[in-house]
Amino acid sequence: MEGITGLVDAIDVQPGGADYERGRVMMTEDVNAAVRGALAAGATAVTVNDAHGPMRNLLPDLIHPAAALIRGRPKPMGMMEGLTGEFAAAVFIGYHARAGELGVLSHSFMGHEIEDMWLDGRPTGEIGLTHATAAALGVPVVALSGDDAACAEMAAWDPAVTTVAVKQAGTGSRPSSARSPRPGRRSSSRSPRRSGRAPGRPAPQPTSWPAR
Repeated sequence: MEGITGLVDAIDVQPGGADYERGRVMMTEDVNAAVRGALAAGATAVTVNDAHGPMRNLLPDLIHPAAALIRGRPKPMGMMEGLTGEFAAAVFIGYHARAGELGVLSHSFMGHEIEDMWLDGRPTGEIGLTHATAAALGVPVVALSGDDAACAEMAAWDPAVTTVAVKQAGTGSRPSSARSPRPGRRSSSRSPRRSGRAPGRPAPQPTSWPAR
């Protein structure tokens, strides 16, 4: 949720925050833009997994009617719940940079408890781990939206993924400049269609498998 259009502070993304309810609407609209893009790219079924915090952020009554929504906890696969090798592609919406990076609300899974993680000797965060999970299942990641730091992190893992920067990180983990929601969501809608990787093309694997 930290990488959703216009959200820049904890009060935007945490239940009980002053702007959390508006943040839920923004998140739902960003997701719907991606669903429209997936359908335009030829998807015959779309599954959406709500994986931020309580995992009950998306507004079911406003979700695109063509999408199946997974919400609530517990989820054994967390952010990748519901993904199997039967899917043609995965799209990551609202992602943030890993802990230690200068991104909007950057962290790795928990607030400040995790300072760093490594996968095959590379520093990684949620982007790297979820990308590796999809790769292990044989599902290519075709698009990601988030701030510019998240997009750069994804590009370092897999340059073939189409990225959409909906906001620019400032001088710390919160200050940022955000795009207007409408052009940002138009870009998110187009991203699955203009991805450099066709659905079904094998996803890049970590440098060794199984990963350490």
